[in-house]
Amino acid sequence: MSIISEKVSYLRGLAEGLKIDGSSSEGKLLSEIINVLGEIAEDIDYLEDSQDEVFDRVYDLEDEVYGEEDSDDYDDFFGDDGDDEQFTIKCPNCDDDFLVDADTLENDEDIVCPKCGEVIELEFGCDGCEDCE
Repeated sequence: MSIISEKVSYLRGLAEGLKIDGSSSEGKLLSEIINVLGEIAEDIDYLEDSQDEVFDRVYDLEDEVYGEEDSDDYDDFFGDDGDDEQFTIKCPNCDDDFLVDADTLENDEDIVCPKCGEVIELEFGCDGCEDCE
């Protein structure tokens, strides 16, 4: 029984304990509201059970497709090397900061500012290093 069902049961008990007159307009209204809340609570319980069943089936399918040992290791299955490093670049034309991933830098692709469309030339090197002189 869910918390909502327990609260509806509590409201039913309160209504019975207060001896609300079911023949008056207010009593009929309160009684119907509590009945509707009970039906909503039953529907929510049913949906929660159904959702749990769907999750179980999806996990079973995932185990069949990926294998039980690696079902939680999505990156290993698809060969992700974990190199998702990103760098912030400031456009010299519009001063906008944006991110570029390491693959883009390594592949010598043109870096284009997403704001102004300017191609940005990057220089890699260091200051005062003996290897770079």
